[in-house]
Amino acid sequence: MKVLLVGNLPDDRQESMRRFTELLHSGLTARGHHVTQLAPRLRIARLAGAYRYGGISKYLGYLDKFALFPRQLRKQIKATRPDVVHITDHANASYARAAGTAPVLITCHDLLQVRAALGEIPQQRVSGLGRRYQAWILRSLAQAPRLACVSSKTREEVLRLTTLPPALVSVVPNALNHPYRPLDHAVARERVAELAAANQVDPSRLSPGKGGFLLNVGGAHWYKNRAGLLAIYAELRRRLMPTPALVMVGPPLSSEDAARVATLGLSEQVILFSSLTNDQLEGLYGLAEGLIFPSWEEGFGWPIAEAQACGCPVFTSNRAPMNEVGGSAGVYFDPADPADAARLIAAAWPNRAAQRARGFEEVRRWDPAAMFAGYEKIYRELAARKR
Repeated sequence: MKVLLVGNLPDDRQESMRRFTELLHSGLTARGHHVTQLAPRLRIARLAGAYRYGGISKYLGYLDKFALFPRQLRKQIKATRPDVVHITDHANASYARAAGTAPVLITCHDLLQVRAALGEIPQQRVSGLGRRYQAWILRSLAQAPRLACVSSKTREEVLRLTTLPPALVSVVPNALNHPYRPLDHAVARERVAELAAANQVDPSRLSPGKGGFLLNVGGAHWYKNRAGLLAIYAELRRRLMPTPALVMVGPPLSSEDAARVATLGLSEQVILFSSLTNDQLEGLYGLAEGLIFPSWEEGFGWPIAEAQACGCPVFTSNRAPMNEVGGSAGVYFDPADPADAARLIAAAWPNRAAQRARGFEEVRRWDPAAMFAGYEKIYRELAARKR
């Protein structure tokens, strides 16, 4: 089939969306499809100098994305006549109007921003313009000819917030966008030692003989619940002996979280790494005693699937989609109750070998071949409907 993938403006640096689109491109091509990518590019926004997703550049970029790009998309569709136009980010749902009669599929990753704009997530403030923008996205989604959601939780939210018929909203779970796998312990130790040395961290702090380390992977957004993570870890120090260190992978701590680390007396136990490669992250997953992931909300929960693929036990929130992704292999807790979360983790600690084994079973669901097959099924349905 001829598939046109419509991606995001590269300069917005939406890494997860870029990886998703690239994975679709390479995987579908390998399965014999003719795949083309198209994305907006900066024109008007260049008038403001160096581009960034903020200030006047951001709003000029909207003109490039939503005024100029639809014209380019129409021309591309007219010239190439694809069997399917696949918009890979639901935030660009408005592009469906430019597709004319071409079959359109939109992947919906999460509705966190839409829900925040509706007042459903008070922790996240949305400006007046932001609320109007998210309302526009929701209206565009509600008119989508076909949607694929990356989790059952996202599908439930789409059906709740739009009037789309359930038959037009499918679930196609994400696939791992890197072939994470279990590593020989010697290889994992070598990678982690090199990472520690490069960041001026004493590798012995991560030694299994000293308790090893718990791993957390995530950004600094409110829903990643870094405050809850630190509170749970502080409780775990009283329950696990020797106490594992806490390795956090992500951006630097906010001033508030840095103050929490100091107040809780965790300065010697918390280690932060930023800007890791896939190989470095794979080494951490392979050597960690477990992944601790106390998110309030997620669209999918990549680190859960990645950890299980590497044989790393998962301790995460008893909320969808975290418990959807973790399946039978996760240990689940209430992220609002740090003391009870620590109790549950400590109680499950001796059973981590069994968790690893169950994780390898669960991770089969995130095989890229399954994701490609899911999208191919919808492509064929759309093409047949057009004929």
